[in-house]
Formats: sequence, C-alpha cells, structure tokens
Amino acid sequence: MATPEPLRPRLCCLVRGEHGYGFHLHGEKGRRGQFIRRVEPGSPAEAAELRAGDRLVEVNGVNVEGETHHQVVQRIKAVEGQTRLLVVDKETDEELRRRQLTCTEEMAQRGLPPAHDPWEPKPVWTHAGSLGSKDSQKDVNGPPRELRPRLCHLRKGPQGYGFNLHSDKSRPGQYIRSVDPGSPAAHSGLRAQDRLIEVNGQNVEGLRHAEVVASIKAREDEARLLVVDPETDEHFKRLRVTPTEEHVEGPLLSPVTNGTSPAQDSSIWKHDPFQESGLHLSPTAAEAKEKARATRVNKRAPQMDWNRKREIFSNF
Repeated sequence: MATPEPLRPRLCCLVRGEHGYGFHLHGEKGRRGQFIRRVEPGSPAEAAELRAGDRLVEVNGVNVEGETHHQVVQRIKAVEGQTRLLVVDKETDEELRRRQLTCTEEMAQRGLPPAHDPWEPKPVWTHAGSLGSKDSQKDVNGPPRELRPRLCHLRKGPQGYGFNLHSDKSRPGQYIRSVDPGSPAAHSGLRAQDRLIEVNGQNVEGLRHAEVVASIKAREDEARLLVVDPETDEHFKRLRVTPTEEHVEGPLLSPVTNGTSPAQDSSIWKHDPFQESGLHLSPTAAEAKEKARATRVNKRAPQMDWNRKREIFSNF
C-alpha cells in the first residue's frame, strides 16, 4: 500500500499562455479567503499543479488572506506574464488551523514541521484561524485562541529585517504588507496583515508613515514592534482599548459586563449611559450636547496625509 503524500502547501509558478493562466478564482459566502474554482485542462495552471478547491494564501510572496476578491485579482495581474501562487488544499488547510501555524513558502519546500520541531512557530503568536465576530475563535479540535497583541523582537540581518511596511488612504495606520521567509521578521513572529501599534515602546498610531519609518530606524540593529493581527485588532476596537505591551501577557480583556467596561475610565471613550443600561430614555439637553461633542471627537481622523493618490510603503 502506497504511503500517503505528506501534507504541505504548494507553490505554483504559472507562466501566462495564449488564453491566460487557465483557472477561475472565486470567494464564497461564509468562508474567508479566495478559492480556486476550476482549472482548465492543458492550461498553465494545470501544469503548475493548481487544483480546484485550493485556498489561495499568497500571491507573489504577499499574504492575501485578508484581502478582497478585487485586491487579489489586481495582485495576480500586477506581474505581467507570470505569477507565483501559494495554495493549500482542504486537508492541509485544516491541519494548519488545528496546529495554529501560519502558512509560508518555506513549508512548501520543507513540509509541515513535526510537533515540537525547533523551527515550528510558537503557538503564542502564530495562528491560521479565520476572522469572526467572536472574541475568541476555536480552532478545529482546539481551545479558543487568546486575542492578544504580539511583541516582536527583531535583530537586523545582512539583508535587513525582512519585512515591508505600508499604509494606504483607505484606512488609517501602518500595516505589515509582506514578510520574507526565513528573515529576522519571520522568526520574530511578524506576519502580513499585522497592524503596527508601538515601536520600541512608543505608540505610533497617530504618526505619519515617514515618522514611523524613522522610529524603526532609530536603533541601528534592532527593533521592538508591538502588533495586532486583524482579529485581535477588531477585538480591541470593540472594547475601545488601545493595545499595549501589558496586554501581551497580562489579564485578558473581556467585553462589557455588569454595566462596566475596561475602558470606562478613559476620557476619550465615553459610553452612552442610556445604551449601557438597556433603557431608551430621552437625555437632557446638556447630556445630548455632550454626547454629540464626544461623537465628533471620536470620528475625528488622525493627523495623517491621506491625500496621496498611491499607498506608501517601505522595505526593511
């Protein structure tokens, strides 16, 4: 009896043919990500071993798990005549989720690491769970994942830190666009789609891209970056709490309970007392005025230059 092929992601290198690449990409309601719907017989996609049902993880080295269908299509078209797709089949995808591993090109070459292998990422900062509205997501046959920021310590290598930082006008903040496999950034636990909160202990959420870059370069050979993945970012925003290094290992935050919130002592985030009590009462004129003022303050955008037509990015 033949030994089953070991589970691993696949890196498919496609060269465009006369009739295109020969595959159909689609998104599905209720499922996060983009999937290969069909592969044309005799096409470049079939020759590259792309298969129907595969989930797309990276396009040309950039993680696209959190991007829209249109954004993924544009990434595929960005490199003329060829593209490099990192994909996982259903079984490999489920195994990665169960073990809370981030899919990388390195795994396509080496296979999934055995349990407790030295190069297997630490579960405290790696996961491949899907985004959701719950505060903690359960992996397949696993416990709920703790939603915490991650503190990544980077030491510069011969080729730098090995990550790309970018911002775009569609959303405030600085984001990790891509992480080079095997780089200091990858070994520190930095991941594509992470949002940058602090650099070397200083909050940078209100800084412009150039100022954040300068903060990272302030120390010649090392940097300490506090980041949140999209799911953790959503969790803290719902709680109206700014992530700090104390949240990395401190007590877990929980949603509003018994009419109180962990952020209720913050003057920035004032809660509506009528909403919290579950009552719909008419506020006094003074209360209505204060609520309107607080709403304007909360909606005020940070002092960033969003007038640039193209996104800003930097390589480290």
